[in-house]
Amino acid sequence: MSAGGLEYAAGAGGLISLSLTLFRGCIQGFEIVQLAAHAGSEADNFRCKLEVEQYRLMQWAECIGLEEQPSERLNWTLVGDILKQMEALLLDTQMLKKKYRLDLVPADSEGSVVSSSSAITKTTNTTTPAINTSKTGFGKLLSKLRPDFPLASSRIIDESNGSIKKLKWALFDRAKAANLISDIVHFNNALHNLLDNVQQNFVKSALASLLRDVISRSNATSELEIIRELLTSSDVTTPAAIASAASLKQIRLVLGLGPNINSVEEPAQRAPPEGIKIKLIQLKPLLLQRESAHLSPEGRELARYKAKPVVIEWKFIDRNHEKELKTRVDQVAILLAHTYDTSFHSLHCIGFLPKDPSYQPEDANSICYGLVFDLTISANIPAHIVPVLRPLSTLFLDARKPSLNERCAIALALTETVLQLHTSGWLHKGIRSDNVLYFDTNDSMWEFGNANGPFLAGYEYARPTTAHTEVMPAIAEHELYRHPRSQGLTRANFRRSFDLFAMGCVLLEIGLWSSLSDILEQVPSESSKTSTARSGRVDWVRLQNAKTQLLQTDDFEGRSALAGIAFHAGQTFQNVILMCLYADDDDPLDEDISVQKDVVDLLRQLKF
Repeated sequence: MSAGGLEYAAGAGGLISLSLTLFRGCIQGFEIVQLAAHAGSEADNFRCKLEVEQYRLMQWAECIGLEEQPSERLNWTLVGDILKQMEALLLDTQMLKKKYRLDLVPADSEGSVVSSSSAITKTTNTTTPAINTSKTGFGKLLSKLRPDFPLASSRIIDESNGSIKKLKWALFDRAKAANLISDIVHFNNALHNLLDNVQQNFVKSALASLLRDVISRSNATSELEIIRELLTSSDVTTPAAIASAASLKQIRLVLGLGPNINSVEEPAQRAPPEGIKIKLIQLKPLLLQRESAHLSPEGRELARYKAKPVVIEWKFIDRNHEKELKTRVDQVAILLAHTYDTSFHSLHCIGFLPKDPSYQPEDANSICYGLVFDLTISANIPAHIVPVLRPLSTLFLDARKPSLNERCAIALALTETVLQLHTSGWLHKGIRSDNVLYFDTNDSMWEFGNANGPFLAGYEYARPTTAHTEVMPAIAEHELYRHPRSQGLTRANFRRSFDLFAMGCVLLEIGLWSSLSDILEQVPSESSKTSTARSGRVDWVRLQNAKTQLLQTDDFEGRSALAGIAFHAGQTFQNVILMCLYADDDDPLDEDISVQKDVVDLLRQLKF
């Protein structure tokens, strides 16, 4: 290497070493400020945002290999300048006090304030505290979800030959604290902008995944509101979708549905999401015009309400449990009235209709309520148009067969919806191809490839993850989509993995473009050699056995229904189906959404 090359390498190495030192100073600064004594909810909000920015900084450092093999292609002079300014923001007490009106001072062991210097100094005569033990709320969830995060922070501080003094706020100005967060976000964004596109997408996706996990596990509306605020400033993928999931989780908590069946948060903690009004709308039957006197087998009908096209989904309720189940109808109506984001491929609910005496269910002990969905909002159907309802289950026999790209787009739309529901703490409980809807109009038709849809419908048995399971009627064709553990007298309480199993069945149909019953009919069975075609009727017991065989991972014959997927839709699509069918349900709290996130990520890679 030439002398000039050696000088360059030495210079670059020095800048990298300096950047590493400044990075460690920033981490220590984050921890010092976060571990200050509590100053009420305003400081908690501030601390939460600091934790997210610290996580972003550590993700950035990991992405560029700062502590292992840092890339020399980065502009290390600029990196050092940015880190130096961020470190000063966090460690210079005079700046914190003068510029941000944040007076952070050391406290002695008795809790009284001692004199402060112009900078927060490191000490070497104490041991670095277990960082995660002092955190609550968001920080505690973060430590649980990413246990390597607090450990890495502790290691960085130890390697800096320092420890953290206990501090307290002598002065805290909320507005000025927000300015400090804004400045830190600015410097973090500047560091992230130095990454290439692949690295930037990785960091954005990692933060988006983390925030989804926090939403799934959080049971405090205040924490969820902070996440919504973070999404307006932090650089993440699909921020609107994550914010929408946080809002739905807040709505669930405002309705009094806390971390378990009997939990109700204190009223002060149950403020509705900012800018969202939670109002139950009971519609007027006199304003309803029916298009048909008959219900579909799914209890669904097209109609007009206030002269606009709507779909009504009727829910049949046992008279003996009317009060409890009517409350469930109210909750689902409120939920579906707030699925505005495009990541929810669901119809927009405008309210519910009270029990309809004109419908006489076969069971005399049943009564019905109707959820009403406005098609002018959801499907952009003009008010004067009468659309034609086309469930996905009826399209498998249609003359037009969709391309692989279109099938992947359908699968992505459905799995995105399930991810949103599960993130916000709701279960669907009725995922089937007859609950995936398209609408034909004069200008938009399935045959033309531009029908309005897909929309995931059939929420009549949907519920929060913490509510009691409502027993669904045992309809043979519907039972094919249900996980074996959710069937029979010894069935388990419904959980997220059961929704995923049903989704796997629908994805199997989409991949092979055939109904589930026809697919299962092709599975070899030792118990019955008589096929549906020869007997002239559907042997539902045999099809149930064939479905159970899909879960036997060591039985290739039992999984023969899956064998053609790789050929028809590709290996990745097959892997997605397997992930849904074999989703782990061992999580006792049923909070994990890693499979849902992975499935959506894989399908996004296929959609082009």
